[in-house]
This record gives sequence, C-alpha cells and structure tokens, in this order.
Amino acid sequence: MSNTIYPITPPDEMRAGMARVFAIYDAGLEQIQLDIRERLATHPEFGPLIRDTPVNREEEAANHDRLRSAMVDWRWDGYWDNTREQAAGYATAEIPLASWVELVNLFRHDLLARVVAASPREHLLEDLRAIRQLSTPVLQLRPGLLILPIVGALDRDRLEQMRALLLQAVRQRRARAIVLDVTGVPEIDSVAANQLIGSVTSARMMGAETIISGLSAEIAQTLVTVGIDLSLVVSAGDLQGGIELAERHLAGIA
Repeated sequence: MSNTIYPITPPDEMRAGMARVFAIYDAGLEQIQLDIRERLATHPEFGPLIRDTPVNREEEAANHDRLRSAMVDWRWDGYWDNTREQAAGYATAEIPLASWVELVNLFRHDLLARVVAASPREHLLEDLRAIRQLSTPVLQLRPGLLILPIVGALDRDRLEQMRALLLQAVRQRRARAIVLDVTGVPEIDSVAANQLIGSVTSARMMGAETIISGLSAEIAQTLVTVGIDLSLVVSAGDLQGGIELAERHLAGIA
C-alpha cells in the first residue's frame, strides 16, 4: 500500500494560473537549479550530498517532466509520488525530515519571488494561489504516525483542503498521532487560526493526537488573540521535537 494520501487535485479554474507559474519556472530553470545547489553546498546535511553527487541530468529532466505533467497537463499522481519518494530517499540518507521540508521551502520561496516579479498584476493573486496548491502530501512516518508539513500562506480554501486531506489520512491510515508542521507558514489571520484549531480538534475526535510544530511567536499571538487557550494545544518548537512528542504519545497508548 502506498504511504501517500494524495492531496485534492486543484480546481480546473486554476489551470491557467498553474500554466503561467510553470512557464515562469521553466524560463528560469537553469538559474533556479544553480542557486539552490549553491545555497545547499554549505548546508550541514545536504552539503556532503551536493559535493559528492554529480549532477544527474536524466533525473533533472524527469523531475521537470513530472512537474509539467502536473501543472500543465493536469496529471498529478506522478508529482505526488515523486514528492513522497524524495522524502523517503532523504530519510534513507539519514537526512532529517525537517531538512527536507527546508529544501521544499527554499524551492518555493525562490519560485514565489520569480512569480511576484514576472506575473502581470491582474494575474498575480491567482498565480500565488497556484504556488500554494503545490502542497506536500501527508507522509506516513511509521504505522500510526503521520506528518503534514505546510508551506506558504494559509487561507480559507487551503485550510479546508488541508482539513479534508488530514481527516482522510487519519481514517485511511488509522493514525493515532499527527505532526502538523507550520514552520513554513509566514503568518495566519484570526479566521485561519480558528480553522487550524478546528482541524486539530476534528482529528482528536477521530482518535488522533495532533502536535503542531514550528509555531512562530506571531502565529502563537494570533491564536491567543482569537481566544484559543494555548495550554490545550500540544506544540513543539520544531519538526524533530514534534516527532519525538508523537512517538512518546504512541508509546503511551501502546
């Protein structure tokens, strides 16, 4: 059985935005790859891989084709499968999942800057929404334990998609613990804060304890401002800490 719960396919009205974003990515592909390799060269986990592994042009071409197939041809399964395989590959190389999420953030932040610079003003909002749709699927770290890293801004539509995805994963995988990592979320408003906590509560009602990792001071303050008692929220400073809390929870109910 696959370890991936596929995200909901973006609505058809986003196809034009996705195609524009892919065109911007495609035009800057060589520079994007060069910049990322340079930034990762001194990374404690990725640096040795970058220095010791020659560039695999065939693999890069295959990744490019998978992304085009998703964003332009609207065939998403291969993209999600490859995302899962990358995470598993880094785990095999003993690279922490948190570092893999950091790599995903790096790529999307680069793409975001290019889209802001290149998209016509009348299409900018739609194109930014397209980037947000490139969300990471729910990953099963081991039986009973799921990880959902969230990258980018959270709005009502995206949170509803995330909630549906999360609860589907809890039901299908019989999850008893979830780590919801928000390290890559820059900010959150009061409506989104309530939706986020609502998702946590719904998962808990289905029998899965949810740990939120990577809460920034700003997001924590928003939760307090809207009246959410943070003592009721199980949180961890970072993704690794969230995984450790989840493991202890599972050990306690075994």
